[in-house]
Amino acid sequence: MPETDVPDKKGFGANLFSAPRAPIEPDTSVQQDIAVLSTRLRVAEERYADLRRKLQLIEQNMLMHQKKAVLEAKNVSADVMEIKRTVRAMEDKVIMAIKELQLTARKEDVDVLKRYVELWDPIRFVSYDQAEKLIDEKLGKHTDELHEE
Repeated sequence: MPETDVPDKKGFGANLFSAPRAPIEPDTSVQQDIAVLSTRLRVAEERYADLRRKLQLIEQNMLMHQKKAVLEAKNVSADVMEIKRTVRAMEDKVIMAIKELQLTARKEDVDVLKRYVELWDPIRFVSYDQAEKLIDEKLGKHTDELHEE
């Protein structure tokens, strides 16, 4: 079999003992492409790092805002509970006032009492002391009349 200089899959010649070949120099366009790609890779890595920092900042801000929102929700809940207690206390007072008003006299009841007072005319009534004095005076005159006879 003749020896050939055809490279195999590994890039070596078919004959291990043949003369080494000179390395293939890359083309300038390939070097430029590699330089452009490495620049682009560096830019992409920087953008990726910036995005990671921004994402971390956003996550920190979200956690801070979540804590504030939870605290505000607790405060609002406490305020609502206080308002409910106040409303309940006011309802109890209104119910108590309604019950007391139900126990008071109505206008019709007052009108009936007024008619009775006008009918009885208590101004003409005498006190207990005045009644005793009148009785004593009448009895005294009556006994004096009896003694004179």
